[in-house]
Amino acid sequence: MMAASRFRDRPLRGSDLIEIQRANLRALLRHLHREHGTWIAVAHQLGFRRSFVLAFCDGTEPGNMALARSIARAVGLSLDDALAGKAPPRKAPALVLVAAPRRKGGAS
Repeated sequence: MMAASRFRDRPLRGSDLIEIQRANLRALLRHLHREHGTWIAVAHQLGFRRSFVLAFCDGTEPGNMALARSIARAVGLSLDDALAGKAPPRKAPALVLVAAPRRKGGAS
């Protein structure tokens, strides 16, 4: 009978993510950063501290299922689709009304 080692870096948790899931979530975080422009805005939308979000992006923090759920909700995907690496739904481009150029002098 083999006992589990008492000398682990940290205890195993049921909510741990595997590396491919972490990579998919990091890609979605980069998408959110491009969309919002700042990490502060991304962290505010996710409901986590900016330092935690950046540590997850850098790979120094392993993340958890609560962060995964928040990322999936922020990009508009289900949790399973976000972990599987599906692309976020595309938004329609914002319509910008452009005024006709004004001409100086003379009748047109």
